[in-house]
This record gives sequence, C-alpha cells and structure tokens, in this order.
Amino acid sequence: MPAIERISARGFAPFGHLARPGEGLVKSVRNGGAVLTKSPAEMRHDEDGIDFALDFYQVRPEGDRLDVAMIERHPHSSQIFIPMAVDRYMVVVWPDQPGNSQPRAFLCGPEDAVIYNAGVWHAGIVALGRDALFASAMWRTRGGVDAEFHQLAPAVSFDLAGAVL
Repeated sequence: MPAIERISARGFAPFGHLARPGEGLVKSVRNGGAVLTKSPAEMRHDEDGIDFALDFYQVRPEGDRLDVAMIERHPHSSQIFIPMAVDRYMVVVWPDQPGNSQPRAFLCGPEDAVIYNAGVWHAGIVALGRDALFASAMWRTRGGVDAEFHQLAPAVSFDLAGAVL
C-alpha cells in the first residue's frame, strides 16, 4: 500500500498548490480587527474553461481502509477544495498517467486548502474521522468537457488506520 504523507507546499507543488492562512502576503485590516493573507496560490484555466463554478461536497468518512477504483482529472481548469467543516482529510494524486506511476497520498488538516493543477489525475476527496464539508471551485466549459475519468484495475488501497496529523 502506498504511504500517506503530511501535506506540505513543497511536497504537493508538482500537483498544484497548498494554500493556508499566514502563507503569502499578510497584513492587518479593519483597524487590526482582521488579518488578511493574500495567497500566492493560483486558479489557472484555459480558454475553454469560461464558467466559474462553486460546488459543495458533503463527504462521509472512510474506515480503516480506502480502495480507490476510479480517478479523475480536469483538463481545462485548476480545482480547489476549501475545508468548511473538517477535522482531517486526504488527497490522492498521480505524478503521471495512471499505470505509469504510483499515487501519492497527502494528509491534510482543516487549515489546508488544496488546489489541483489542470490535468492532474486525482481520487475523490477523502474525509477521515468524521463527516466533512468542502467548498470546491473550478472553471467549467460550456461544452461539458470538464472531467475525464479513469477506472483503475486493480484498485489502489490505502491503510487509513494510522493516518493522523
């Protein structure tokens, strides 16, 4: 089974961006009543991704084992997942085409917003411990070619019993 590693901006960089409060240009606003972080994270899209879409994912937690049989990618746009009510979660990505590379799994906390680069193969967002709520945004095409799916045979399994922050 592939290892699960704690997410870091450097480790996740080949697949996208990790955005967190305090990482970027930080300044005090509203007479000191709030702190603003201007994140350097990017939400890129090509000329086909023209309609901004905001979605919400309510995700049930996995047990002690995860079997990933279906993965996806979005060829025209980055996709961001912003935790809204989350203890911890996991993202799984492939460095290359499925079958040509081993997946990497990243353990994330409630402060971690994850942005997949366009074209990165990834599993669905994985809640750990309890039900989770995420906001997700991306640019969609008008022609409906927003996602490509790939069936894995055999499925890739992860041991989640020790996945703690």
